[in-house]
Amino acid sequence: MQHTSFYRRTDDGWFSTPLTRGPWDEHAQHGGPPAALVTRAFERAGERAGEFIVARVAFEILRPVPLDLLHVHCEPIKLGRTVERWQATLSCRGTPVLEARALRVLARPGPLSPEQPFTPWPQPNEASELKLRFFRWEVGYHQAVELRVAGGTWGSTPIRVWGRPRVPLVADEPTTPLQALMILADAQSGMGVPLDPLKATFINPDLTVYLERPPVGEWFGFDIRSTASGQGMGLAQSEVRDGQGVVARSAQSLVIVARS
Repeated sequence: MQHTSFYRRTDDGWFSTPLTRGPWDEHAQHGGPPAALVTRAFERAGERAGEFIVARVAFEILRPVPLDLLHVHCEPIKLGRTVERWQATLSCRGTPVLEARALRVLARPGPLSPEQPFTPWPQPNEASELKLRFFRWEVGYHQAVELRVAGGTWGSTPIRVWGRPRVPLVADEPTTPLQALMILADAQSGMGVPLDPLKATFINPDLTVYLERPPVGEWFGFDIRSTASGQGMGLAQSEVRDGQGVVARSAQSLVIVARS
């Protein structure tokens, strides 16, 4: 069966297609699609969802997310006139696998800071293709995203990478720009690896994304710096841009394990 989305909605929850499969375990998902699925809930939650915009999302990945039926439960922490705080749990057959919190702010006209310096990049159609060749199976997340190197060389950082999803997050539903950004943000440590993935794994147990403004378009550029400390931990971080300029900051903690 050819899959054309990361998830399909069912009466019981969210069916995970093989395009969600990550690089380290053929039965576990890449972190990007689950993060985007929870972000979708944050965008839609509450009676005033259309009045608020997401300013920050923080994810804690509690355990590998199985390629299985998922459920999303989203509820408010505190709802104010100009700021809302929400929390969500992604679960698989009753077991929580990911927890997240979102900060939403009221969208309204306001002062604009002076324009910041913005270094142009080659456009995606001018950049060379990047394939995540360390995936050990044919069907997975690496097939469902398109990546282009705008500066640097894969295997070290800093590196600049454009990316976009090739398929919708949810079947028969448009993917919002914020969802598309989240699909890609968790891949920053794979786009800009801290170590040779044939010699070490670098799994992230968390992801935090701060937004400067609502993202636009389908392509997102990650200016990535990743490090491994030599003590079992590391950090992957990016300045993220869209077609209008810098839009977000993204960071992940990394758990570094040498391959035997």
